[in-house]
Amino acid sequence: MNISNQALVHATKIVDGFQHIKSMSALEITPDNMTTFHQFLDLLSNEHGSDFADNVLAQQEIQAIKPGIQQLFSQASSLYERHWAERIVQSSDPKLTLCNEYPYYKHYKRATGLEINAIHSLAATPVKNVLMVGSGALPLTTLALHQSGLSVDNLDINGPDLLLGQQVCDALSQQHQMKFIHNDICEQGNLDQYDVIWLAALVGDESLKEKIIAHLYAQMKPGAQLVVRTAYNLRTLLYPSIDEQGLAPFQLKLKIQTYADNFHSILIAQKPE
Repeated sequence: MNISNQALVHATKIVDGFQHIKSMSALEITPDNMTTFHQFLDLLSNEHGSDFADNVLAQQEIQAIKPGIQQLFSQASSLYERHWAERIVQSSDPKLTLCNEYPYYKHYKRATGLEINAIHSLAATPVKNVLMVGSGALPLTTLALHQSGLSVDNLDINGPDLLLGQQVCDALSQQHQMKFIHNDICEQGNLDQYDVIWLAALVGDESLKEKIIAHLYAQMKPGAQLVVRTAYNLRTLLYPSIDEQGLAPFQLKLKIQTYADNFHSILIAQKPE
């Protein structure tokens, strides 16, 4: 079977999987639902080569459902984060619950460790102050940044998620002294105080990301770094993606394409000095 036929078969599996999830009576975090979601996510693995992925993405039926997949994944991700945030906050041993029970704990440690090492390696001067945009209800990146010795502020447009995220941080690191800001990043000023700004993968759709990048460039100080979590290959069906051209006039410093169990890819750029 040639690559075009293989891509068509795979695209049909993606469409069928999406329709199956849409037909669920309720979008809830249950063992059966999680099995279904993981089977669907496996279809969008970055282990597929670029030629194969491009062929799948070019299928008309895939383009037709792409906005629906992204919307569904955003909703499911929010539900999943709230589910685990509430479990951690209510736990008699929050750290044990996070480290031993949360399925993606090791993934976050690897991903954030990679990002933290990269920004320190690329910085001309010591990195101290960081803003996490889209910190959410389960701010594991925030906690990793804080535990690495950085001073972290958190910003999210969703008030209830921001509050729950603060409760998670209080439960896991009682003396954290982090700030939690309820605002739209495009309305947020005083961004020149930060050495690095992290932009979560699910912040804004593809058109809104352009507005966000422009606002950040206008507000950030020269020399500051921007870490953008984005998507590659079939993962672009899950996340609103941005490429290196979309970061202009920031200067791209590092591009990391991740595979297998890593969901997001990473772009690190700098505002010219």
